[in-house]
Amino acid sequence: MLPEMTDEQRAAALERAQLARRTRAEIKALLQTGSLTFADVLDRAAEDDLVAGTRVKAIVGAMPGMGKITTIRLLEEIGIAENRTLRGMTPRQTKELLERFS
Repeated sequence: MLPEMTDEQRAAALERAQLARRTRAEIKALLQTGSLTFADVLDRAAEDDLVAGTRVKAIVGAMPGMGKITTIRLLEEIGIAENRTLRGMTPRQTKELLERFS
């Protein structure tokens, strides 16, 4: 059961959720245009929890030339679960993705 929230708490939670969605959409758009690299995203993830909580699948899928099928195949090849976040990647997984997108 969900805890009871005051109107102020609910409004603050909605605001945080909107900020998270906006931040993630901005990063994906910058990746698609080539203005941002995968390494840049990892640097941001080290500093920003909203970015660190983004799913690897969403980031890889936003890279130029990566479609849905190619993204899934790459994640399977490296051994990254579809629901893994940037924060949850192992050093080996991070290294392999950096090599792939460098």
